[in-house]
Amino acid sequence: MLLIAAAAVGGAIEHGRREAAREASALAAARRQNMAVLRLREENQRLEAARISPVERSRLEDDHSEAQAARARLLELRHEIDAAEGGSDPGASRVPVPVEAWSYAGRDSPRAALKSVLWAASHADVDTLASLLGFSPEVRKRAEALYAQLPTDTQQEYGSPERVVATLLAGSFPKDASAMSLLSETNSATAAVVVMRMDRSDGASRTNGFLLHPAQDGWRLMVPSSVMADYQRILTGGAQTPESPAP
Repeated sequence: MLLIAAAAVGGAIEHGRREAAREASALAAARRQNMAVLRLREENQRLEAARISPVERSRLEDDHSEAQAARARLLELRHEIDAAEGGSDPGASRVPVPVEAWSYAGRDSPRAALKSVLWAASHADVDTLASLLGFSPEVRKRAEALYAQLPTDTQQEYGSPERVVATLLAGSFPKDASAMSLLSETNSATAAVVVMRMDRSDGASRTNGFLLHPAQDGWRLMVPSSVMADYQRILTGGAQTPESPAP
């Protein structure tokens, strides 16, 4: 009897050990699974925090475009300093073209497209000018929102957001422009910045860099978000039309 009782106790102890080992193994597996879930959750939160929304991405792309134009302006200033010190820019064409000689030059190159923009703006050719303008996603959203705020009869008169912007652009073109000089061009795989100097009849001049992007029908002048913001204030707040830095 004692042997049977001892065997029974031993079996119970062994069974208890196996159950404890099984529970420990299951608990360890559950802990590993929980840790994996926590790591995945943390990784997902990190990715969500790092993810850029389409609106934010558009804003960054637009800021990058304007930064390119600003860098081009700084480069042009460097050229002017070098020229004043006896240096030269072999790629620049500094011969002023009088306003009477401006003409539509197509859009096969960035410089040609900018020349066409100048001609269309100075002649208030809204349809041609509208076809030469490009919009980043953020700026296009602003233009469409602005167009949607206009009265129905005004929308019918303009016909599209592009024509609204082109009309404002032509209206802000300097009336005393006398000549222009295309000074330099900086190209990348998907964009170009052309630096232009605009001369006025009073002897003053202004130099700006203009960003252009290629499209299926040729190069287009990109409308800066700052200019679009000014136009929004004009049509919604009754402000006077500012003189746009763009042609």
